[in-house]
Amino acid sequence: MLEIYRPYVENTPITFEYDVPSEKEFSERVADIQKKYPWIVYEEEGEVLGYAYGGPEHTRAAYQWTVETSVYVSEKAKGKGIGTILYDKVLDILKKQNFCICYVLIIGSNGVSLKMHEKYGFKTVGIRRNSGYKLGAWHDVVVMEKQLNEFSVPPKPIIPIGELDYELE
Repeated sequence: MLEIYRPYVENTPITFEYDVPSEKEFSERVADIQKKYPWIVYEEEGEVLGYAYGGPEHTRAAYQWTVETSVYVSEKAKGKGIGTILYDKVLDILKKQNFCICYVLIIGSNGVSLKMHEKYGFKTVGIRRNSGYKLGAWHDVVVMEKQLNEFSVPPKPIIPIGELDYELE
Protein backbone atom coordinates (compact mmCIF):
# COMPACT_ATOMS: atom_id res chain seq x y z
CA MET A 1 0.00 0.00 0.00
CA LEU A 2 2.85 2.35 0.73
CA GLU A 3 4.11 1.93 -2.84
CA ILE A 4 0.67 2.96 -4.11
CA TYR A 5 0.74 6.03 -1.86
CA ARG A 6 4.33 7.03 -2.70
CA PRO A 7 3.70 8.63 -6.14
CA TYR A 8 0.77 10.60 -4.73
CA VAL A 9 3.12 12.12 -2.14
CA GLU A 10 6.09 12.63 -4.44
CA ASN A 11 4.38 13.77 -7.64
CA THR A 12 0.95 15.26 -6.87
CA PRO A 13 -0.82 17.71 -4.57
CA ILE A 14 -3.55 15.09 -3.97
CA THR A 15 -2.08 14.56 -0.52
CA PHE A 16 -0.50 17.50 1.25
CA GLU A 17 2.23 15.31 2.74
CA TYR A 18 5.69 16.34 1.57
CA ASP A 19 7.57 13.21 2.67
CA VAL A 20 6.67 9.59 2.10
CA PRO A 21 6.10 7.97 5.50
CA SER A 22 8.29 5.10 6.59
CA GLU A 23 6.89 1.58 6.45
CA LYS A 24 6.64 1.61 10.25
CA GLU A 25 4.77 4.93 10.32
CA PHE A 26 2.41 3.83 7.55
CA SER A 27 1.71 0.51 9.31
CA GLU A 28 0.97 2.38 12.53
CA ARG A 29 -1.47 4.65 10.70
CA VAL A 30 -3.33 1.65 9.28
CA ALA A 31 -3.48 -0.06 12.68
CA ASP A 32 -4.70 3.14 14.36
CA ILE A 33 -7.46 3.68 11.78
CA GLN A 34 -8.58 0.05 12.04
CA LYS A 35 -9.37 0.43 15.73
CA LYS A 36 -12.64 2.11 14.76
CA TYR A 37 -12.88 2.57 10.99
CA PRO A 38 -12.74 0.36 7.89
CA TRP A 39 -9.57 0.01 5.83
CA ILE A 40 -10.22 -2.03 2.69
CA VAL A 41 -7.59 -3.38 0.30
CA TYR A 42 -8.15 -4.53 -3.27
CA GLU A 43 -5.88 -7.35 -4.46
CA GLU A 44 -5.58 -9.34 -7.65
CA GLU A 45 -3.38 -12.43 -7.69
CA GLY A 46 -1.73 -11.33 -4.44
CA GLU A 47 -0.91 -7.84 -5.69
CA VAL A 48 -2.38 -4.81 -3.91
CA LEU A 49 -3.91 -2.47 -6.50
CA GLY A 50 -5.78 -0.05 -4.26
CA TYR A 51 -7.17 0.75 -0.85
CA ALA A 52 -9.84 2.90 0.76
CA TYR A 53 -10.56 3.86 4.33
CA GLY A 54 -12.57 6.02 6.65
CA GLY A 55 -11.14 8.10 9.44
CA PRO A 56 -11.99 10.84 11.89
CA GLU A 57 -13.17 14.07 10.35
CA HIS A 58 -12.53 15.81 13.69
CA THR A 59 -11.64 14.39 17.09
CA ARG A 60 -14.01 16.25 19.46
CA ALA A 61 -16.82 14.09 20.90
CA ALA A 62 -19.66 15.88 19.10
CA TYR A 63 -18.06 15.01 15.75
CA GLN A 64 -18.11 11.24 16.34
CA TRP A 65 -20.91 10.75 13.78
CA THR A 66 -18.86 12.34 10.99
CA VAL A 67 -16.20 10.56 8.97
CA GLU A 68 -13.71 11.43 6.24
CA THR A 69 -12.83 9.01 3.46
CA SER A 70 -9.89 8.45 1.12
CA VAL A 71 -9.23 6.09 -1.77
CA TYR A 72 -5.93 5.40 -3.54
CA VAL A 73 -5.43 3.23 -6.63
CA SER A 74 -2.10 2.19 -8.15
CA GLU A 75 -1.06 3.93 -11.35
CA LYS A 76 -1.30 0.73 -13.40
CA ALA A 77 -4.80 -0.04 -12.12
CA LYS A 78 -6.42 3.33 -12.80
CA GLY A 79 -9.46 3.27 -15.04
CA LYS A 80 -10.33 -0.35 -14.21
CA GLY A 81 -13.14 0.43 -11.75
CA ILE A 82 -11.14 -0.53 -8.67
CA GLY A 83 -11.75 2.83 -6.98
CA THR A 84 -15.49 2.35 -7.47
CA ILE A 85 -15.41 -1.15 -5.99
CA LEU A 86 -13.47 0.10 -2.97
CA TYR A 87 -15.66 3.14 -2.47
CA ASP A 88 -18.89 1.13 -2.71
CA LYS A 89 -17.65 -1.10 0.10
CA VAL A 90 -16.22 1.58 2.38
CA LEU A 91 -19.35 3.75 2.17
CA ASP A 92 -21.58 0.74 2.83
CA ILE A 93 -19.56 -0.19 5.90
CA LEU A 94 -19.55 3.38 7.24
CA LYS A 95 -23.32 3.52 6.86
CA LYS A 96 -23.69 0.25 8.78
CA GLN A 97 -21.42 1.66 11.50
CA ASN A 98 -24.03 4.45 11.99
CA PHE A 99 -21.98 7.38 10.72
CA CYS A 100 -24.30 10.19 9.61
CA ILE A 101 -22.14 12.42 7.41
CA CYS A 102 -19.14 11.58 5.23
CA TYR A 103 -16.73 14.32 4.17
CA VAL A 104 -14.02 14.39 1.54
CA LEU A 105 -11.34 16.99 0.92
CA ILE A 106 -10.33 17.13 -2.75
CA ILE A 107 -7.75 19.28 -4.51
CA GLY A 108 -9.71 21.66 -6.74
CA SER A 109 -7.75 20.60 -9.83
CA ASN A 110 -8.58 16.89 -9.34
CA GLY A 111 -11.55 16.73 -11.70
CA VAL A 112 -11.62 12.92 -11.76
CA SER A 113 -12.13 12.72 -8.00
CA LEU A 114 -14.66 15.56 -7.97
CA LYS A 115 -16.74 13.80 -10.65
CA MET A 116 -16.49 10.44 -8.88
CA HIS A 117 -17.76 11.93 -5.63
CA GLU A 118 -20.59 13.75 -7.40
CA LYS A 119 -21.58 10.36 -8.86
CA TYR A 120 -21.86 9.08 -5.29
CA GLY A 121 -24.12 11.96 -4.30
CA PHE A 122 -21.54 14.13 -2.55
CA LYS A 123 -22.32 17.85 -2.65
CA THR A 124 -19.80 20.68 -2.50
CA VAL A 125 -20.22 22.59 0.77
CA GLY A 126 -17.18 24.83 0.57
CA ILE A 127 -13.87 25.70 -1.01
CA ARG A 128 -10.80 26.40 1.07
CA ARG A 129 -8.89 28.83 -1.13
CA ASN A 130 -5.12 28.42 -1.35
CA SER A 131 -5.11 26.20 1.72
CA GLY A 132 -2.03 24.17 0.83
CA TYR A 133 1.29 24.85 -0.85
CA LYS A 134 2.93 21.92 -2.62
CA LEU A 135 5.02 21.36 -5.74
CA GLY A 136 5.52 25.08 -6.34
CA ALA A 137 1.88 26.14 -6.24
CA TRP A 138 -0.98 27.01 -3.91
CA HIS A 139 -3.95 24.65 -4.05
CA ASP A 140 -7.64 25.05 -3.29
CA VAL A 141 -9.38 22.26 -1.42
CA VAL A 142 -13.00 21.43 -2.20
CA VAL A 143 -15.01 20.18 0.77
CA MET A 144 -17.79 17.77 -0.15
CA GLU A 145 -20.29 15.92 2.03
CA LYS A 146 -22.75 13.06 1.76
CA GLN A 147 -25.41 12.08 4.25
CA LEU A 148 -25.10 8.39 5.12
CA ASN A 149 -27.82 8.01 7.76
CA GLU A 150 -30.69 9.93 9.31
CA PHE A 151 -30.01 12.32 12.17
CA SER A 152 -31.81 10.55 15.02
CA VAL A 153 -32.11 12.06 18.49
CA PRO A 154 -30.28 10.73 20.31
CA PRO A 155 -27.92 9.50 17.59
CA LYS A 156 -27.31 5.79 17.23
CA PRO A 157 -23.96 4.76 18.70
CA ILE A 158 -21.06 4.23 16.31
CA ILE A 159 -20.19 0.56 15.94
CA PRO A 160 -16.39 0.12 15.84
CA ILE A 161 -15.28 -1.85 12.80
CA GLY A 162 -14.13 -4.79 14.93
CA GLU A 163 -17.64 -5.18 16.37
CA LEU A 164 -19.53 -4.84 13.08
CA ASP A 165 -21.09 -7.97 11.61
CA TYR A 166 -20.01 -7.46 7.99
CA GLU A 167 -18.34 -9.63 5.40
CA LEU A 168 -16.54 -8.40 2.30
CA GLU A 169 -17.31 -10.30 -0.87
